Amino acid sequence: MPAKILVVDDDSVTLAWLKAVLEREGYAVSTATRGAAALEQIARDKPDLVVLDRMLPDIDGLEILRRLRQDPATRDLWVVFLSVKDRPEDIVSGLRSGADDYVPKRPGADVELSSKIRGLLAMDRRPPAASLPAPTLAAGGKIFSFCSAKGGAGTTSVCVNICYALAQQDPRADVLLVDMVFPTGTVGQSIGYESRNTVARFTQQVKGKPDRATVEKYVSPVLRWGFRVLLGASDPQEATTLDVSQIVPLFDTLRTMYDYIFVDFGRNLSRISLPIIQASHNIVIILTSDINTVKMTRLTLDYLESLGVSKNQLILINNRTIGRAWISKEETESALKLPLSGTIPNEAEYMTMAINAAVPFVAKFPENAASLMFADFARLLRERAGK
Repeated sequence: MPAKILVVDDDSVTLAWLKAVLEREGYAVSTATRGAAALEQIARDKPDLVVLDRMLPDIDGLEILRRLRQDPATRDLWVVFLSVKDRPEDIVSGLRSGADDYVPKRPGADVELSSKIRGLLAMDRRPPAASLPAPTLAAGGKIFSFCSAKGGAGTTSVCVNICYALAQQDPRADVLLVDMVFPTGTVGQSIGYESRNTVARFTQQVKGKPDRATVEKYVSPVLRWGFRVLLGASDPQEATTLDVSQIVPLFDTLRTMYDYIFVDFGRNLSRISLPIIQASHNIVIILTSDINTVKMTRLTLDYLESLGVSKNQLILINNRTIGRAWISKEETESALKLPLSGTIPNEAEYMTMAINAAVPFVAKFPENAASLMFADFARLLRERAGK
């Protein structure tokens, strides 16, 4: 019997579009244009999942979610926000209110939404509390999560080059880079690597906690870069098959196999990323020192703190800072209420050359100031890991 999904949005075009998309996925889809009607339909039809707009004419989406979470009959219902309100503070407030995920309305939202719905419905049930699940990862290798509060901060470029620098500094270490940006990340493009053995495919083909031999089939060495890699999805369609319930078991096994696990999350605070981010040895947040990005980063830091993330886990890297159009280091640190660990100078032209050649920036331009900073950050991570 197909899963039942209720889509709530006051825009008729959006409703028709989502209904067609989700019915093609095999779901039984109903719709509502008002919050009051949605609550009545939920009580009557008992859908498996609700896609909810935040801005409705009669009842705000956050209020609808609050009522659902307070009612014992609906508190375990899967709810995904789909909204034009796409600022980090909007996403954070939605997740804090008990949403299971949050998808901004933007190009590709249908693919992202399908992926998240498939992953949620693949889980047996919603965790009993409205809050996000506490990490359950076992001890082992050190996880370094890389993320940003705003797109365009250069998170992937920083992540892959620090990973390369660390692998060069500690050649005996087993180093893995995992691309966790969905529906498609840019790790493969940055390092010149393609594979059909991805996180998405793994979660569909493997159930329960995997053994080392099984995981090794999905991980490949990239000799030019000196580390192994596991891509997220080979294309947006494959991303729709992601089963989020298998992410923690995967990382549980990875920690028994590798000394260092670098994870590129990009701009992704969700049920997919947060259990891994919370369990990370260090969380590396990439930002640029323009006022808007700094404000969004501060909100992200507040949210992570509310989840129990320690300030000692955080490493803040200022990327592409140049010229007088940016606020100063002192102003940035004052706004963030935390010190920056360092600044990477703007080397966009050289970085593009390295990416086009699919070679490490550090190897192609070893004397460049940015390369020296990548090496410094690698040493910092090793020090934090006790190496």
